[in-house]
Amino acid sequence: MRAFTLQGKAFRVAELPDPSPATGQILVRPLFTGICGSDLSLRKQMAALADATPAEAQDQLPIIVPGHEFSAEVIGIGPGTETRLKPGDRMTGLPFTHSHDGPACIGLSPIYSGGLATLSCIDAVRSYRVPDSIPDDLAALTEPLSVGLHAANIANRNEGPNMVIGCGPVGLAVILSLKLAGRGPVLAADFSAERRAVAAALGADIVLDPANDSPYERWSDLGHTPAPMSPLLARDFHGQPPGLNIFECTGAPGVIDQIVKSAPAHSHIVVVGVCPHEEKFTPTEGIVRELTLEFSFAYRPEEFAGALALIEAHPEAVSRLITSRQPLASTEAAFDALAKDPHEIKILIEPNA
Repeated sequence: MRAFTLQGKAFRVAELPDPSPATGQILVRPLFTGICGSDLSLRKQMAALADATPAEAQDQLPIIVPGHEFSAEVIGIGPGTETRLKPGDRMTGLPFTHSHDGPACIGLSPIYSGGLATLSCIDAVRSYRVPDSIPDDLAALTEPLSVGLHAANIANRNEGPNMVIGCGPVGLAVILSLKLAGRGPVLAADFSAERRAVAAALGADIVLDPANDSPYERWSDLGHTPAPMSPLLARDFHGQPPGLNIFECTGAPGVIDQIVKSAPAHSHIVVVGVCPHEEKFTPTEGIVRELTLEFSFAYRPEEFAGALALIEAHPEAVSRLITSRQPLASTEAAFDALAKDPHEIKILIEPNA
């Protein structure tokens, strides 16, 4: 098979042996594969590993075929595998599997190759047939939409209002999930004008550039009156004090601390952005205002199915996340663009193009 590989700091398109599906797996031909913020983090981690490795051992660094969000065509079924899928069906699936060392993510592991290749294997039990009405490219957005849907579901302490910091694919998926569930209003903040425009198109009620306007000074515009800290509540107060939901979708250093310092009392902070670096904040800031700080990881199988249904019901809205479609040979340039170009949101790669 032809695959886009990452080893240390080196990207290349290589010819690798075709994978063979084991029991419980299906062999698929990826149609579209999205590049994710997790892939960009993987690139940084692999570069750091290369810097720590002697020159004579660089060729021993692990080789990874990235890509964990993709749509594909079923090519074959592993021996003894029970599945309703059949060759020729289009599918998408949860890119997680079990290994001897515990759970592993397809496309982020040197053992389980991902969707930036002409062939890949995925667990049948975590695979879903793509309805005929959903185009190949939109089906590849099921995975990132599931991440946003899960984060919105986790934020169950307050119905709203909601603040979304960062309008990349995950932040936009959070906005779409909230609005389709009737949970508003939503304030969205991002430095990119293009991403702000998509946030507004998906229903964000207030959209702002944090370089010019602090989102933490707009509580009244959201119809929210911050409640006092618990000792200052009314003497006979009953129930949950009114708070809001704040979604951290950037993964950028220092943002969690900024939110903890700025959030009104009783807010529910959900961290969705990938933060591989060390973060620091002062617990007392959150203690006196009884903030809830929660971390959101991936999604549950029923949410993945729900995201696929969301795409089928709202294809025009979902399509706004895609900014370009490129062939496998352009994958390295696509990684660079996503890391540096604020105009890009979701770049899809066609592995067989």
